[in-house]
Amino acid sequence: MKKDTLVVLLCYAMVYVVWGTTYYFIKAAVTTIPASLVVALRFLAGAVLLAGLALAKGEFRKGLSWKQAGGSALLGILLLLLGNGLLTIAEKTIPSYTASLIVVCGPFYIAAFNYLLFRTRISGIRMSGVLVGILGIAVLLYDGTSLAGTFHPAVLIAVSGSLCWAFGTSVSRALPKAESVFVSTAIQMTVAGGASLASAFASVPDLGEAFRGVSPWSWFSVAYLALMGTVTLVAYNHLLVKEPSFRISSYALVNPLIAVALGLAAGEKATPYLPFGVPLVLGGLTLMLYGDPIRARLSARRKSAPDASG
Repeated sequence: MKKDTLVVLLCYAMVYVVWGTTYYFIKAAVTTIPASLVVALRFLAGAVLLAGLALAKGEFRKGLSWKQAGGSALLGILLLLLGNGLLTIAEKTIPSYTASLIVVCGPFYIAAFNYLLFRTRISGIRMSGVLVGILGIAVLLYDGTSLAGTFHPAVLIAVSGSLCWAFGTSVSRALPKAESVFVSTAIQMTVAGGASLASAFASVPDLGEAFRGVSPWSWFSVAYLALMGTVTLVAYNHLLVKEPSFRISSYALVNPLIAVALGLAAGEKATPYLPFGVPLVLGGLTLMLYGDPIRARLSARRKSAPDASG
């Protein structure tokens, strides 16, 4: 096996598996650590790691304008501070696998924002995927009693975080950013981590007491998020260069399966309609991500097939 092929396979394995486990480790971290501190520690440590990588690669030698720095900082607010930060707050209450299934609907929200902001066309088959996925989320979250009980504040916070991530992803194409992905992401993590640390100082009455009450498993979870989450981001960036986007996006179909399996194995209570909601969400994602190429291939096969009547 060629070295490049092996590296690509390892990158896929990390994006599939590690990102699928992060929801569980966020849940484990916030069990004994305030959510704002989890976000701060995770991203500040990640920023140091990425800045070190950028320095080793000599990428700080490239020019960085104030506009590019500002664009990267804004993305840090939208993607990490609000997107991931709100999700981390929500996981104090909701199961980790539920959070993963809310977040995995990001492609639906991105498609909607792309249309609203840039008038990017959505084909009929992709729109059907969006509708099926949204139906799946509604089925998944429904607690079997009432809408008020289903869409409680923690769920709405998680949905808000996913919307912020999707909006940031969509608007990123129009924002000036640092040329180096490592530098840009380090700026994003520094902004998100710094703002979260300031929030922790303002909202946690006694930080010393908060740190003394942290369990070893929560410390391990934060370290895992900081190290493995950041390394996986590097792997993802490598795939963006080496692989077609439709193939990379397949992680959205694998991550929730891993998150659900981990959450249930850890004793999280399944929602009443989980067996019905998960297939709908994954089916909607499949139509959303691959509906157009699948239809194009089927159409090409029909055209190339010999005429049976001849």
